[in-house]
Parts: sequence; structure tokens; C-alpha cells
Amino acid sequence: MVIKKIIMNKDSDRLIRKFIEGQRLKNDEFILVDKFLNDIQYKKILNLWLEENWQQSQSEDVKLQFNHIREKIGISSLKTARNRMLIFLYKAAAILFIPLFTALIYFYFNQNKYNEFLALTTQKGEQTSVILPDGSKAWLNVDTKLSYPVNFGVKSRKLKLEGEAYFEVEKNHKLNFEVTSDDVIIRATGTSFIVSAYPENSIIKSSLIEGSVEVKYGSAKELLKPGQQLIYNKKDQKAQIKTFDEDYELAWKNKQLIFQLTPFEEVITELEKWFNVTIEYDPVAFKSETLTVHFEKYESLEKILNVIARASGFKFTVNRNNIKIIK
Repeated sequence: MVIKKIIMNKDSDRLIRKFIEGQRLKNDEFILVDKFLNDIQYKKILNLWLEENWQQSQSEDVKLQFNHIREKIGISSLKTARNRMLIFLYKAAAILFIPLFTALIYFYFNQNKYNEFLALTTQKGEQTSVILPDGSKAWLNVDTKLSYPVNFGVKSRKLKLEGEAYFEVEKNHKLNFEVTSDDVIIRATGTSFIVSAYPENSIIKSSLIEGSVEVKYGSAKELLKPGQQLIYNKKDQKAQIKTFDEDYELAWKNKQLIFQLTPFEEVITELEKWFNVTIEYDPVAFKSETLTVHFEKYESLEKILNVIARASGFKFTVNRNNIKIIK
């Protein structure tokens, strides 16, 4: 059959299977896969081949997992054309047992070209991680948005961050990995670092774990070494470099809450984001208070509040997602 001869072409079949199995693609391979998946005739061939194997798959289970991932990363509903590609991917997943997240991310990078940027978002109370098409990894803290162009990893490796994220960057000396937050640009080739840039905060922090990064702000730029952290003040547009505690800065990634002489107001803001609650209190009554405490993984909000209440001498009431603190 002609269709089977085309689909089983050694080079194209090897490349498509490599993509479907979630293996990292080189730049030239990524371009070819993109060409295959945007070629009408080739997509018809792939769909026919998938249909032949579809009856042996567990399609509904996979579809549910895809839908769950879509909800988790906060992506809006898809248009008809993209729904057809999604059907293709979860069929492929059911047949070949692909890593679902990798396939889904690739799919969103190949939406219609009129969508210039894509975005991953986390809501208050949730975190997520993603493998980008260039092989780099990103962990997103609560209430975070990471935006990137559809050609990420091919012509560009530029991202925009609102919130907090940890990156492990795949080396590529031809394409710098750039994270922009407000007026700050963090540029790397292969390294691991943290960026904290919540819009409501007056500072942006870039903390280097391994490798090296160049941090540009205004007309100035600094080259960081491992263990160094640049803190940029958005109000006066000045920056300082200091050493940092890696365990403290990566606590959220490890599902921990660590406060070190942290102002009470910042503690409350963090708890609201972490647990997706609203906490009412009198800021004046706690204006001079700071907290130093370490909570292990998966501690409940009630237990955390009890510990803080004993340390700060207050009582609290809970009404669903609303908490009231009384000094």
C-alpha cells in the first residue's frame, strides 16, 4: 500500500517516532518535524496510520490526562483546527505511550502562526514544570506566567516571566537563553538559575546556581558567578549583588516554605499565594514583626497558622478560603 510505504520511510518515521517518544530534538530535526506536522499530505498519512492502531489503545484515559494537563497550565480552549491536532497527539500517546507533557508542549508550539506568543500559567495554590522544545527545563512557582514565541528553540530562546521560576538551560552557543522581567534581562547559554519577579513586588531577583548569566538592567549589566544573586530595585532602578542561601531560594521548588527574618506582611502574601486563600489582618498591628521558621513538605495551612499564631501571639478564624487574624 502506498500510504504505508510513505509512513515507514526510514528517516521520516525515525524522526516522528523520536518526537512522539519525547526524546529531545536537535535544531535541524525540530525544523523537519515542524515541516512534517504542517504538511497536509503527511498529516493525512499519519492520521490513517494512527487510525489503524486506534482500536487497541486506551484513548479516553489519555484524552482525560491531556485535558487535565491543559487545565493545570491554564491554556484557553482551542479552535477547531487545533482540536484536530490534539486528537492526533492523544491518539499517538495511546498507541506509543509517549510522555504526555512533552507532546502537549510541542503541540502548543505548533499552533497556527497567527498566535505569536504562547503562555504557561499557574494559579495561586499550584505549581508546574515543563520541558521546553530546546530541551531546557522550567519549574514555575505559584501565580506565575511564562510566555514564549512559537518558534522557541529554532530561531529564538526568549521568554517573558511574571512570577517566579527556576530554569535548567540546555547548552546552545548559537542561541542565548533570555528571560525578561520588566526592565531586567537575564541571558545564559547553559546554566541553572532562579528568577523571582512578581509584578506586585518592588524587586526582581536573579540567583545563579550553576554556570554563568549576564543580567542587564537599563544601560548596565553584570556577570554573575555561581552563588551570587542580583537584586534589582524597580523604584530607584539600582541593583546590588550578594551571596544567597540556595536552600532558601529553592524552597518553593522543593515544596517547602522557609522564612528568614521575613516581614509579617510578606509571610501573609506568600501564604495567600501558596494556599490560594484570602487572609485579613491589621497591618499596623504586625508592622514591626518578622518570622524565621521552616515548614517541611506538604504541611497543612492550619498547622502553619497555628505555629505562626504561637510565635506572633494572635488568634485566627477560618471560613472556607477566608481567614481572619486577630491580634
